[in-house]
Amino acid sequence: MKRSSLAWYVAVACLGGSLCVGSVVQADSPSTVKASSIVSTTVTTQDDQAALKQKQQYQADTETMGLLWMRTSAEYRALAYQGYNVAMNLVKMAVADPSHQRKPLAIVLDADETVVDNTKLMGESIANGNGRFDAPWWRQAVHQGKSQAMPGAVEFLNEVHKQGVEIFYVSNRYAPVNYDATVQNFKELGFPSVDKDHVLLFEKDSDKQPRFDAIAKKYSVVLYMGDNAGDFPIGTKGKTLAERNGIIDAHKEDFGTTFVVFPNPAYGSWVSALAKGYQNLSPEEQKQVNNQYLQQ
Repeated sequence: MKRSSLAWYVAVACLGGSLCVGSVVQADSPSTVKASSIVSTTVTTQDDQAALKQKQQYQADTETMGLLWMRTSAEYRALAYQGYNVAMNLVKMAVADPSHQRKPLAIVLDADETVVDNTKLMGESIANGNGRFDAPWWRQAVHQGKSQAMPGAVEFLNEVHKQGVEIFYVSNRYAPVNYDATVQNFKELGFPSVDKDHVLLFEKDSDKQPRFDAIAKKYSVVLYMGDNAGDFPIGTKGKTLAERNGIIDAHKEDFGTTFVVFPNPAYGSWVSALAKGYQNLSPEEQKQVNNQYLQQ
């Protein structure tokens, strides 16, 4: 066996369980592998993994009380019932209002933390030291099919359906990998209007406005419901914290009349609006940002 080939096999044996980083060492390469480069790569990988674990744990720590409130408090359940009660009154008023009869009536609502409760799944993740709810985490969570109905959601949705009002679930779950699992979960929960025409997930654009516009062309939308400012047709996507607050202030008369908001202190666009690239900041940097706002 040539010396270069032997070096390659030694490298593979040493790194067998490690994450592959950098260029691949070819057999019969004219260059040999230096032991110091192997050690350096391994240490770097371990450092990166440790840093990620630290960030996941820090985010879990910061999210614990907000999520615990959602999981346990009577107040959170009360706000869910209150939201659906307000929404139901608005739907019944619209049904009885002749001015709305030019188009079929519809409501548009988000899914997660609006009618679907994921707090148990998030709680399990946080208890295990991971508060980083990124895209891979959400895909795994969705495919478990264990999202629960929020208190009062099933009754509300079925009453809206009974009133003859169309229901559109406009969610930023990623359609190519999450659609089938979402539909199955929603049907098992007893939600009505669960089909390709009414379950509109994120495909090419996470901005919900094009989906809102498509619905509004055919229907008179009497109500929007969600836990994120982006769940409403007011143009907050990509805006700064100050801009988002300004947009909300400009639409203050719409809340409780056309828009119904559900509380979500665990995650959402409000987090990424705290600072550019906030989710990728180190725990120390996130603490600085947090303290800055807490002391304003």
